[in-house]
Amino acid sequence: MSSSKTIEELLLASEEGTLDPADRQQLNELLRRDPESRAKFARWQMMTIALQDGTPAPSKNRASVVPAETDRKVWSERQIYRWVIASAAALLIAVTFRWVQLETRPSAPVAETAVASVRTLSDEPTSSGVAVVTQLVDAKDAVIRDASGSTSQSLSVNAALNLGSVRLESGWAQIEFLNGATVVLHGPAEMELVSAAEAIMHRGRIRAEVPPAARGFVVRTNDMKVVDLGTEFGLEVSEEGSNVQVFDGEVELQVDEDQPQLVGAGKSLQRRSGVGIGLNDSPMTPERFVDAAELQRLAETQENERYQQWRLASETLRKDSRLIAYFAMDSPLKGQRFLTNDTVPRNADLDGAIVGATVTRGRWDAKPALQFKRPGDRVRVNVPGEFGSLTMATWVRIDSLDRWYNSLFLTDSYQLGEPHWQILDTGEIHFSVRASTEANGDQPSVGPPHYVALSPSFWNPSLSGQWLHLAVVYDVENATTTHYLNGDVLSVDHIPDHQLVRTTRIGMASIGNWSTPLEPDEHFAIRNLNGSLDELAIFAAALSPTEIKEMVEHGKP
Repeated sequence: MSSSKTIEELLLASEEGTLDPADRQQLNELLRRDPESRAKFARWQMMTIALQDGTPAPSKNRASVVPAETDRKVWSERQIYRWVIASAAALLIAVTFRWVQLETRPSAPVAETAVASVRTLSDEPTSSGVAVVTQLVDAKDAVIRDASGSTSQSLSVNAALNLGSVRLESGWAQIEFLNGATVVLHGPAEMELVSAAEAIMHRGRIRAEVPPAARGFVVRTNDMKVVDLGTEFGLEVSEEGSNVQVFDGEVELQVDEDQPQLVGAGKSLQRRSGVGIGLNDSPMTPERFVDAAELQRLAETQENERYQQWRLASETLRKDSRLIAYFAMDSPLKGQRFLTNDTVPRNADLDGAIVGATVTRGRWDAKPALQFKRPGDRVRVNVPGEFGSLTMATWVRIDSLDRWYNSLFLTDSYQLGEPHWQILDTGEIHFSVRASTEANGDQPSVGPPHYVALSPSFWNPSLSGQWLHLAVVYDVENATTTHYLNGDVLSVDHIPDHQLVRTTRIGMASIGNWSTPLEPDEHFAIRNLNGSLDELAIFAAALSPTEIKEMVEHGKP
């Protein structure tokens, strides 16, 4: 049974590893609620780290002796070293307590997480996957199911694929295995990913291109095994049986328990289901197996069609009376340092000023986008007026989430009624509208100055470089904030009455960044997006899930 203890007693017990559950809970509560306790914890950590630099403590015999000049120099260097370590520790502690800035954000036990200051291999960011999707052309119902078959997700270009079954009802998918082999999958088809160098064809066709570095790539069917020896081959699996065609080089082919046989270029062998046990010669039909070069040509045609489809939808969207501002980013952009507001009728006062950000490729070759890389990169806008519900939607390509807060759209001063929309380094999407903090009568202010709606984390490093559609709907009538990813609902938050803002405002704001220093030497938080934005729409209304989905369908690359 643990009685109430001072912060010093709790910190000492934490360092000695003698905290019981009740003590740990008390320490967590103190660190969460009491600024003075947090300050003492920070000083404690700084002292602990500074004193762990390997410098021996002075002996009692030398404690009262004035050091010689040399000893003074050594002592001074050691003190400087300790101050450097202590400064690093202070930065570490600041990072540890950044969760305090989001008062409504769930927090992990501080006593357990804050003291884990030494980086280990387990802290290193990791990714997973055995292959990558590099092209999708006319792909319908393209999904991958995990190895257990319990969950599935849609295929997207640049997505990393884990072990599981890729299914494609029509069209083509180009999949590059991590060992270097490239496979073009023709729908309808199902291919199981076994490893970074092996797959099983259950049905459909593939054309595999295997350079020398990827030799040994294996494709199995239910009755044969194909081992590529640095070549190009096609494989078709149907109810009639399996057919292997070698277009270049040679493969090693093994049927059941037979000895492997080499099959060279220009050779086509077929094994019919239920007819004998051997292989029979069959005609070569290379035209039935689309290769990577032909798939690229098909992809270019599809890209142009998708771009034209988006342009038609964009022309309609510009006339939506609910639009506050719309930045289609479909003008050349190169050579101009303003971002056109494309609402119809056009309001040039809503044009944005491009600062630092550079022009890059958008969702299609024919369309530009804006890239944000440096701390100063941003687009400055001024959106006057008062509104109610809000919807913000954009296409974003994230290179990395290496800032604590990665801006999408942030108002400058964050006054009453102004929104903030950004992504945390954890991959959670943050949206809030500043609420009144004034007290009612003699009663103190209730709760934090805003309600922070955080989505679940959607981010993993394999999404880097992919175009994603993000949207947030602030619905005053229903008192909810809804986050969307690629047209699907990520989360719905219900806003407490005392934090619901019915009149929203924007004013001066930045796209892809936050705030402006007032003086030449003034510092400001680094919140610029590390990535690119392509199209941004802001509505004075709460769009429905169907409308969000339609925006994605009309605009996906």
